[in-house]
Amino acid sequence: MTWRACVLASLFAGSALLAGCVGDIGDGNAAGPPGETGVQGEQPTTAIPRLSRREIDATIADVFGIVGAAERNLAADPKMAVNPATNAEEEVFDTLAATKTPSQVFVDGIESLAFEVARDVSADTSKVDALAGCTPATQPLDESCLTSFIRNAGLRLWRRPLSDQEVSTLVATVGPLASDPAAGSAGHYVAVRGAISALIVSPELVYRTEIGEPVEAGVVRLDNHELVSRLAYFLWGTTPTPELLQRAAGPELSDGDVAALVEEMLADPRGVRQMHAFHELWLRYTSLLVTDAALATDMRAETDALVDRVLASGGGADWTQLFTSEETFVTPALAAHYGLAVPAEASWVGYDESRVGVLSHGSFLSLSQTKLTDTLPSRRGAMIGRRLLCQTILPPPPNVAIDMGVTVPEGACKSDAYEAHASGTCKGCHSVIDGIGFGFERYDGLGRHREAEEENPACSIEGVGNVGGQAFSGPRDFVSQNLETISDCAVANLVRFAARDWRASDDRLARMVEAFDGSSHDFGALMRAVATDPSFRHRVEEVSQ
Repeated sequence: MTWRACVLASLFAGSALLAGCVGDIGDGNAAGPPGETGVQGEQPTTAIPRLSRREIDATIADVFGIVGAAERNLAADPKMAVNPATNAEEEVFDTLAATKTPSQVFVDGIESLAFEVARDVSADTSKVDALAGCTPATQPLDESCLTSFIRNAGLRLWRRPLSDQEVSTLVATVGPLASDPAAGSAGHYVAVRGAISALIVSPELVYRTEIGEPVEAGVVRLDNHELVSRLAYFLWGTTPTPELLQRAAGPELSDGDVAALVEEMLADPRGVRQMHAFHELWLRYTSLLVTDAALATDMRAETDALVDRVLASGGGADWTQLFTSEETFVTPALAAHYGLAVPAEASWVGYDESRVGVLSHGSFLSLSQTKLTDTLPSRRGAMIGRRLLCQTILPPPPNVAIDMGVTVPEGACKSDAYEAHASGTCKGCHSVIDGIGFGFERYDGLGRHREAEEENPACSIEGVGNVGGQAFSGPRDFVSQNLETISDCAVANLVRFAARDWRASDDRLARMVEAFDGSSHDFGALMRAVATDPSFRHRVEEVSQ
């Protein structure tokens, strides 16, 4: 097995050291044909994935124009979870279905969200009438207009047409609210308020059904509404538009129809925003550990500008420039902070010889859990190994205070203290994570270059690390030696993001890697390949023995 083939096989299997992988990078065997359903080797996935807080927020905003309701009322989705295949805690996307276990906290949050949204929307009678497509003509309730509102709003929120029985039940439930004396002349809109609450607290909003129709043993094909919903949340991060839902109501979508839909959706501004969302969730450069607000703002703008450039409005650019760019976007203050040439105003400037791409940004270098401006090489190495190389990093023993790092005796050098610490029972993990972390050690927790330790200037920083036994020094060396693995890891992460699961077959990963490579690393083309792959419109379910 070649090195690259072994890396691909390990991306979901969770091998930390990639033991037994030898050979040259890039000479792997081509993947075989995907077959009719494209799910050969796939593991069963849930038929009722739950939306993330981010997706619920976007859905409410798109349907009702209320921004931030989910963020105000729902707990954040977990950022870490234990992978059952490796028993290791891993960084996860907010889409991972396994983290969406029911809880009273979530139920209470949905009820609060429903109350807030229903209150605010029902108070805006013009918005209600626009959604209903009519103005109430009778008092205290126009049942026909209420019915129209429930059908239209319900279609967007539940992502499928409501049955006549569902609509009549809702009308019968909330209609009497219009006659409450406390409602006064606003009786119709009080009933609408009840309808909005009922539509939001329903499991039909927060869960997406992917029941499908059986096409072979253990394999189902999603119906039109299920498929359009899956496409919308993958490519846009929100509910389908009325136009998409109208397409879903027609004849069964062919593979050609799906490909055309994907093209349209990726060309939409929401498609570009979703590509940005993926990168923010993957690299997590939005949660800076930088206390200087102005500096943090400049760092975030720097990374946003580079991501904008490599996504190039949804397609055409070489995505690997995210890691290989020879210039960066800086304000005068940020350029001075880094020690780069200071421009007259915010603009692109050339890097010095040691920096390259996003791995030289303070937004990324600050994420290694720093102690002020000092660094924790083990944490930085684990972060880079997990996110960029798809390594599985096992958690430390429970008695290890990882946020404090290794204690460095007074007068000693950090590298010596870490070397001594890693020589005992901790050697296995530290040989991997410290090897990466020390290769970036010439950059402090705010992304500034340094030659000596801040705590002990007599200790020079060598800044040399290793990955898989191969030495490197700094971001430029690391990227030049590992760019192919970084690219493959990005593919694996995008598949996880789309599938809402830990696992994907080696065949599917190989097909996506081949598509990404074949497009000269056009990220839009990779999104298209994931969405049009036969596996995307099928799902494997558990087969009873």
